[in-house]
Amino acid sequence: MRRRNALLAIGGTIAAVAIAGVKEVFDYAVAPASDKQSDFLFPADSAQEIPASLIANPKPPAITFQKLGGFVNDASHLNQTAVYGVVRPKTETEIADALAFARDNGLKITAAGQQHSMGGQTLTHGGIILDLRDFNQIRLDKGRKVVNVQSGVRWWQLQKLLDPEGLSVKSMQSINIFSVGGTLSVNAHGIDPMPGPIAPTVRSMRVMLSSGEIVTATPEQNTELFRHVLGGYGLFGVILDADLNVVANEMYARKADYLAHTDFPAYYQKNIEGNPQIGLVFARLSVAPHAYLSETVIHTYEKTAYDAPLPALQPPQHDRINRFVINLSKTGSAGRWFRWFLEKHAEPHLHACLARNQAMNGKEVCLVSRNEEMYDDMAYLHNRLRDTDILQEYFIPFDKMPDFVDGLREVVQRNAANLLNVTIRTVHKDTITALPYAKQDMFGFVLYFNVRFDDRDNEILEKTTSDLIDVAHRSGGTHYLPYQLFYTREQLKKSYPGIDDFFAAKKRLDPIGLFTNKFYEKYGA
Repeated sequence: MRRRNALLAIGGTIAAVAIAGVKEVFDYAVAPASDKQSDFLFPADSAQEIPASLIANPKPPAITFQKLGGFVNDASHLNQTAVYGVVRPKTETEIADALAFARDNGLKITAAGQQHSMGGQTLTHGGIILDLRDFNQIRLDKGRKVVNVQSGVRWWQLQKLLDPEGLSVKSMQSINIFSVGGTLSVNAHGIDPMPGPIAPTVRSMRVMLSSGEIVTATPEQNTELFRHVLGGYGLFGVILDADLNVVANEMYARKADYLAHTDFPAYYQKNIEGNPQIGLVFARLSVAPHAYLSETVIHTYEKTAYDAPLPALQPPQHDRINRFVINLSKTGSAGRWFRWFLEKHAEPHLHACLARNQAMNGKEVCLVSRNEEMYDDMAYLHNRLRDTDILQEYFIPFDKMPDFVDGLREVVQRNAANLLNVTIRTVHKDTITALPYAKQDMFGFVLYFNVRFDDRDNEILEKTTSDLIDVAHRSGGTHYLPYQLFYTREQLKKSYPGIDDFFAAKKRLDPIGLFTNKFYEKYGA
């Protein structure tokens, strides 16, 4: 086994140098020295900085700004926006003061965490950005398996607290760098197939309204507010904290099966859907040229007995290797082939397992804890390149999955979009939120595109996005809203027939229109 791993590593290194060249190997593999900065805008925006006279003469009460004037961007690096200022509160009083300051000065407010929504959902020109990352206290009720989390807590902070207690997050994204408030605001989903979206795991929330009043919202109390804040993109109030269900940490046997995309729905329905032994699951479509959007790998994590105490969380490994491989795959067919080859043949032997046991069939089984598998910061996505990576997501009924994939392939190839990755998750029918993306049990397709900081690449992605939304609609599906605003209002309404009621509720619950963002300004204001 060690000999095979060594040969794979040596062969991979030789192939990588041949494909990329020595200098590119360094550029692709080494972490950046600082956060990526870009003043490139797409689409172009003529908005300038806020006049200094406006900033210099605020009405009382004065508040402390972390940043006054200047620009703020989000994780897309394509939305640089001139703002009045950034406030970074640590207490509820400081949040209330910021809202009062905005009301007194006729300013708008957006709440922000890690700002990984990519269409300006945490930005507004000339407004106040409420950066909640220092508002991050956690209280655990271990007996009830409930944790109270302030909205600025990042998931990795919660995971580190839960792991020594033998507990685990029930639902979150596949990356742990996001804030809890941001996750709730977009009703995000992850790799636990039940429930998929986070909404069913939320027992209650406390929300500060535009008036400064604090309201507790649950599925039974202040239901309208509860339904609209979850997946409400910060438009209804500031999420102060939430009570979330947590579950026991468990040991899983990890395996991967390869199959054609046309066989995927039947395989999933037979082996995964409704199987209580499956703790985590996700799939990935190949983007290698010989199996482009046809070969599928499904990773399942099946509950297994483990007598010893579960080992503590360990930091992720192989960041440089992973960073190099993903960056190399941006360069064309050879890089994509190389990446799929490594994922298929080398990654199973390099994957960090807590133990490797022999199964009854004689094959080696990788054992991994729930927390270990869900603890992923994907630091390897940070790079030194003059480009950016853009997410999109589409939700498709189980039986329409092959049709959507065929349409996806045709659109991406016709438009020559640089698609790097397609992950498939499960989202079950949403009966909780006011703006559900899952009208029935569906597969969630997470697409990862690369674009350079130039108009041509972004125009291609804009066209591709519009085309893919139409493909999703023909398959009875929907598109997700935390991303770039490349869709028409007609496309928005087709995915979300209740959007007009949603915007009407926004006006009822925030009658002074204090909370806003670029999504609301384009489609609802």
